[in-house]
Amino acid sequence: MTDNPEITDRPLGQVPSGQRVRITGYQGGRMLRARLLALGLNLGREVDILQNNRGLIIVGLNGGRVALGRTISQKILTTPVGE
Repeated sequence: MTDNPEITDRPLGQVPSGQRVRITGYQGGRMLRARLLALGLNLGREVDILQNNRGLIIVGLNGGRVALGRTISQKILTTPVGE
């Protein structure tokens, strides 16, 4: 994913609210990737984590919001965007 060993990829579901992250990869098959691309969650996209509670993750994307379930959010790999 990244060449820097100090930065590790974390699943989107483990990122706390209020952070901005970049999508670096997926842990799923072709259908999952197609669904995420249709939602606008493609590789390299930066998203804001608006809400992360026990079951629902809401990310800010292009001025809108996308809600993801816990299972799908665990399959999206991210890295933090520099402050």
